[in-house]
Amino acid sequence: MKRMPTRQEKQARTRASLLSAAEQLFCRKGLDGASIDEVTAEAGYTKGAFYANFKSKEELFLVMLDEKCAAEMERLDATLAGTGEPTEEARQAATDFIQSMTRDSEWGKLYFEFVAYAARNEEFRQELVTRHRALRERMAEILRRWSSAFADEFPIPVEQLAAMTDFMTDGFLLDKLVDPELDDELLSTMILIFLKGLQATAAGWQAETAV
Repeated sequence: MKRMPTRQEKQARTRASLLSAAEQLFCRKGLDGASIDEVTAEAGYTKGAFYANFKSKEELFLVMLDEKCAAEMERLDATLAGTGEPTEEARQAATDFIQSMTRDSEWGKLYFEFVAYAARNEEFRQELVTRHRALRERMAEILRRWSSAFADEFPIPVEQLAAMTDFMTDGFLLDKLVDPELDDELLSTMILIFLKGLQATAAGWQAETAV
């Protein structure tokens, strides 16, 4: 006899359908252009089902962001295992990230759509800031564990390293959105140059001496 889904399973299925429908609509119409009615119609549910899971469109996006970030941090933690050559692990981490973004190309558009929206909505901006800071804290934890195998400590706090890596990644993704023909390898090359510069500095290299 086929088992009937539990209430929790039904709710999880409804939630997943609403998130999927919203992602598609937001990419096509933007946050302001897509209504809750359209999201529920696309997912095949009622407005009541929406409000049983989310307070607003903004909260729905933040749930999307939380899920995406959690998945990326799990991948990064696994790739930076500290068992291989450090620069090769860093290169692989950057390559894996770009490949994941390529497979889900609409996510980049959606993310920057909401960054622009945050610039016009102070409450949403604060929510986005909170998540960015949490993401960098998690990244710093991973980098701290990973860098413990290095011969020399990084010459900057690992929190700053995490922030700088985040800045480089966001900048590359934004330019890639504008110019899709940019070589994906540029990100991993940029991160490797940055990392090697940090390692050289930690080992005693000084720019003034080199010049």
